Amino acid sequence: MSHSKSYEFLLKDISTLKRVGQKTKKILKKKKIETLFDVLLHLPQAFVDRSNLININELEIGKICTIKVQVIKYNIPRIRNLPNTVKCEDSTGKINIVFFNSREGYIKKILPLNEWVIISGKVNFYNKKYQITNPAYIVPLEKEDFVKKIIPRYSLTEGITEKVYRNIIEQVLKKLPFFPEWHNENIMKKFDYKNWKESILHLHDPKIKQDFQSDYYRRLVYDEILSSLIVLSQIRKKIKKIKKKPKKFGNILVKKIINNFHFQLTKN
Repeated sequence: MSHSKSYEFLLKDISTLKRVGQKTKKILKKKKIETLFDVLLHLPQAFVDRSNLININELEIGKICTIKVQVIKYNIPRIRNLPNTVKCEDSTGKINIVFFNSREGYIKKILPLNEWVIISGKVNFYNKKYQITNPAYIVPLEKEDFVKKIIPRYSLTEGITEKVYRNIIEQVLKKLPFFPEWHNENIMKKFDYKNWKESILHLHDPKIKQDFQSDYYRRLVYDEILSSLIVLSQIRKKIKKIKKKPKKFGNILVKKIINNFHFQLTKN
């Protein structure tokens, strides 16, 4: 991909991405996200570590955990406002997955009977049993890598869930081209030679927790500060040029101004 096409990629509208219709586009606009470049610069504010897959007998109450379990039984009450419960198990124990305000058809679709699934969410203990209420993630085994990782958390707006935004950002990251380096050797050395693309990838898809406080982050902060200073410098130059331009008035306008004076001008 040529340099010009690489930059054109950044300026593409977010509606060019899959599953981004006019409704989603309008919602993201509230966060000033309109192009693919805006998506990349909307950096995570925190992260949740869901990378450690554990057994049910290793669960810790009050903590976010990721487990691999088999669906064994549905408990769908016919009385409205009661929670729906799905009983699951692994070789070490049992757990209830509890849903509020979820339809029976949806629950059976994401948790097929007798199938093994990956579930991630906050663990509670109720009525002498482990349970996860409204899990953040439920995926089949073939999508384990989507959940079992350090997941960034973004500042989002109502109408956009974490999963929806992750789908958006991952589409952009997969197609992100390489950009030529614009810093000199001395600057690059300060950031351990981390290039722009590498820094973006590590912050949106971190491999370790320390990526959020690393040279990747500092590199992008430096770029933003430098680009702001360059823009301000260009604005100042334009202002100076405007000030230096002599003001010229036509003869008709000059006569009108002179006629408005209540005294005779001297020859000097």
